[in-house]
Amino acid sequence: MKMRPFYTFLLLLVSLLIWNACYVNEQPPADDPLDGTSWELYAFRKSSPIDGTGFTAKFEAGQVSGNGGCNQYGGSYIVDGNRLTIAELYSTEMACLEPEGLMEQEAYLLDFLGSAVTYSIDAGRLLILRPDGEALTFDAKK
Repeated sequence: MKMRPFYTFLLLLVSLLIWNACYVNEQPPADDPLDGTSWELYAFRKSSPIDGTGFTAKFEAGQVSGNGGCNQYGGSYIVDGNRLTIAELYSTEMACLEPEGLMEQEAYLLDFLGSAVTYSIDAGRLLILRPDGEALTFDAKK
Protein backbone atom coordinates (compact mmCIF):
# COMPACT_ATOMS: atom_id res chain seq x y z
CA MET A 1 0.00 0.00 0.00
CA LYS A 2 1.46 3.33 -1.06
CA MET A 3 1.17 6.30 1.34
CA ARG A 4 0.25 9.63 -0.02
CA PRO A 5 2.60 12.54 0.75
CA PHE A 6 0.00 14.27 2.92
CA TYR A 7 -0.40 11.22 5.16
CA THR A 8 3.36 10.80 5.39
CA PHE A 9 3.68 14.43 6.46
CA LEU A 10 0.82 14.04 8.95
CA LEU A 11 2.41 10.91 10.46
CA LEU A 12 5.75 12.70 10.78
CA LEU A 13 4.11 15.74 12.37
CA VAL A 14 2.21 13.65 14.93
CA SER A 15 5.38 11.71 15.75
CA LEU A 16 7.30 14.94 16.36
CA LEU A 17 4.53 16.33 18.56
CA ILE A 18 4.48 13.16 20.64
CA TRP A 19 8.28 13.16 20.94
CA ASN A 20 8.26 16.81 22.00
CA ALA A 21 5.57 16.18 24.62
CA CYS A 22 7.56 13.28 26.07
CA TYR A 23 10.97 14.97 25.96
CA VAL A 24 12.52 15.30 29.41
CA ASN A 25 15.24 17.84 29.99
CA GLU A 26 18.10 15.84 31.50
CA GLN A 27 19.95 18.95 32.66
CA PRO A 28 19.22 20.02 36.24
CA PRO A 29 18.94 23.72 36.99
CA ALA A 30 22.34 25.35 37.43
CA ASP A 31 21.43 26.43 40.98
CA ASP A 32 20.63 22.94 42.31
CA PRO A 33 22.92 22.25 45.31
CA LEU A 34 21.40 18.76 45.73
CA ASP A 35 22.44 17.57 42.26
CA GLY A 36 25.14 14.90 42.51
CA THR A 37 24.80 14.37 46.26
CA SER A 38 24.11 11.19 48.24
CA TRP A 39 22.79 10.96 51.80
CA GLU A 40 22.05 8.46 54.54
CA LEU A 41 19.28 9.03 57.08
CA TYR A 42 20.58 10.00 60.49
CA ALA A 43 17.40 10.89 62.39
CA PHE A 44 13.64 11.41 62.14
CA ARG A 45 10.95 12.00 64.76
CA LYS A 46 13.82 12.94 67.11
CA SER A 47 15.15 9.37 67.01
CA SER A 48 17.37 7.15 64.89
CA PRO A 49 16.11 4.76 62.22
CA ILE A 50 15.84 1.09 63.14
CA ASP A 51 19.34 -0.41 63.35
CA GLY A 52 20.57 -1.87 60.09
CA THR A 53 17.82 -0.34 57.95
CA GLY A 54 19.80 2.42 56.17
CA PHE A 55 17.45 4.80 54.37
CA THR A 56 19.37 6.58 51.60
CA ALA A 57 18.71 9.41 49.14
CA LYS A 58 20.65 10.23 45.98
CA PHE A 59 19.85 13.37 43.98
CA GLU A 60 20.87 13.53 40.35
CA ALA A 61 19.58 15.36 37.28
CA GLY A 62 16.17 16.11 38.78
CA GLN A 63 15.69 12.55 40.05
CA VAL A 64 15.83 11.26 43.61
CA SER A 65 16.42 7.57 44.35
CA GLY A 66 17.55 5.36 47.16
CA ASN A 67 16.95 2.44 49.45
CA GLY A 68 14.07 2.68 51.88
CA GLY A 69 15.43 -0.02 54.17
CA CYS A 70 13.63 -2.79 52.31
CA ASN A 71 12.62 -1.44 48.90
CA GLN A 72 14.27 0.72 46.28
CA TYR A 73 12.46 3.98 45.55
CA GLY A 74 12.66 6.86 43.13
CA GLY A 75 10.93 9.98 41.91
CA SER A 76 11.52 13.46 40.63
CA TYR A 77 12.51 16.58 42.53
CA ILE A 78 12.63 20.32 41.95
CA VAL A 79 14.71 22.83 43.90
CA ASP A 80 13.73 26.50 43.93
CA GLY A 81 15.87 28.41 46.41
CA ASN A 82 15.37 26.53 49.68
CA ARG A 83 12.07 25.03 48.50
CA LEU A 84 12.06 21.32 47.66
CA THR A 85 9.31 19.43 45.88
CA ILE A 86 9.57 15.65 45.57
CA ALA A 87 6.95 14.05 43.34
CA GLU A 88 6.03 10.96 41.38
CA LEU A 89 7.48 8.68 44.06
CA TYR A 90 7.46 4.97 43.34
CA SER A 91 9.02 1.97 45.04
CA THR A 92 9.47 -1.72 44.60
CA GLU A 93 6.96 -3.82 46.52
CA MET A 94 8.96 -6.33 48.52
CA ALA A 95 7.82 -7.21 52.03
CA CYS A 96 10.45 -7.32 54.76
CA LEU A 97 9.21 -8.88 57.98
CA GLU A 98 12.34 -8.16 59.99
CA PRO A 99 13.35 -6.16 61.75
CA GLU A 100 9.96 -5.46 63.24
CA GLY A 101 8.59 -2.05 62.23
CA LEU A 102 10.70 -1.74 59.07
CA MET A 103 7.75 -1.57 56.66
CA GLU A 104 6.01 1.07 58.77
CA GLN A 105 9.22 3.10 58.99
CA GLU A 106 9.76 2.89 55.23
CA ALA A 107 6.15 3.91 54.46
CA TYR A 108 6.43 6.86 56.86
CA LEU A 109 9.72 8.05 55.34
CA LEU A 110 8.49 7.80 51.75
CA ASP A 111 5.31 9.66 52.67
CA PHE A 112 7.47 12.28 54.40
CA LEU A 113 9.56 12.80 51.25
CA GLY A 114 6.38 13.27 49.23
CA SER A 115 5.29 16.09 51.54
CA ALA A 116 8.67 17.88 51.70
CA VAL A 117 8.53 21.67 51.30
CA THR A 118 11.99 22.99 52.21
CA TYR A 119 15.54 21.82 52.75
CA SER A 120 18.86 23.07 54.03
CA ILE A 121 22.43 21.81 53.87
CA ASP A 122 24.80 22.72 56.70
CA ALA A 123 28.10 21.15 57.81
CA GLY A 124 27.57 17.92 55.85
CA ARG A 125 23.95 17.50 57.00
CA LEU A 126 20.82 17.68 54.87
CA LEU A 127 17.55 18.63 56.55
CA ILE A 128 14.30 18.01 54.66
CA LEU A 129 11.29 19.66 56.28
CA ARG A 130 7.52 19.23 56.00
CA PRO A 131 4.99 22.05 56.46
CA ASP A 132 4.55 21.10 60.14
CA GLY A 133 8.27 21.73 60.78
CA GLU A 134 9.18 18.08 61.32
CA ALA A 135 12.49 17.16 59.67
CA LEU A 136 14.44 14.26 58.25
CA THR A 137 18.15 14.63 58.99
CA PHE A 138 20.65 13.03 56.61
CA ASP A 139 24.43 12.73 56.75
CA ALA A 140 26.48 12.99 53.58
CA LYS A 141 27.06 9.46 52.30
CA LYS A 142 30.68 8.48 52.01
